[in-house]
Amino acid sequence: MLEVKNLIKSYGNEKVLRGVDFSVKKGQTVAIMGPSGCGKSTTIRCLNLLTEPDSGKVIFRGTNLLELSSSELLKLRQEIGFVFQNFNLIERLTVQENVMLPLIKLDFTLEQRVKYARAALEKVRLADQASSYPKQLSGGQKQRVGIARALVIEPSLMLLDEPTASLDPILVKEVLEVIEDATYSQKRAVVLVTHEVSFALKVADIILLLDNGQVVEIGSSESIFTNPQSEVGKKYKELLEYY
Repeated sequence: MLEVKNLIKSYGNEKVLRGVDFSVKKGQTVAIMGPSGCGKSTTIRCLNLLTEPDSGKVIFRGTNLLELSSSELLKLRQEIGFVFQNFNLIERLTVQENVMLPLIKLDFTLEQRVKYARAALEKVRLADQASSYPKQLSGGQKQRVGIARALVIEPSLMLLDEPTASLDPILVKEVLEVIEDATYSQKRAVVLVTHEVSFALKVADIILLLDNGQVVEIGSSESIFTNPQSEVGKKYKELLEYY
């Protein structure tokens, strides 16, 4: 479903990605992990061109996104859900209206938009907050709204960029439970950037370890955390053993 080839990205003289390669099949969940500043968020933002790579290929459902026109890319993005680190909710809109935003440019009636938004809020256990505003929600609830907004288009590819990074540790569990539910679908592929080692071990089919903008190890969660070959992998194994 998704194939990434030789992804390269620099900011000025700083090389952030140095040739990232990996692929994801339908029904698979890939967790991208590694030390801070290794290029995780840049990688996932390149997958739907929120950040445009300098070179390489991002092939989604047989189409290289870097070769599309703006209108073609906009249309293909309707199959890709994205969950941000910092919620990115619009404060003046209700929870339901925030979730409905991805549907605005689709050929849906208002009644259909409401129906889809309500269904997405049910999935994240927030149907009772549909009329609330973001300022009335906890951080965990805000992120669950962000997840509902990504799910409302029923994406075939779900991208999550450190979805618990902005949360108090007490609120992390409720968000991880919702994400775990989303990864169960065999109809979509999921790519997740996370520092939550035990969670990645639980939900990921594939762990991709980045260091200094390069893939240093890739494999099943069992192999990576049981018999790591890279220095980064060995540090993650030590972390698991510590806890």
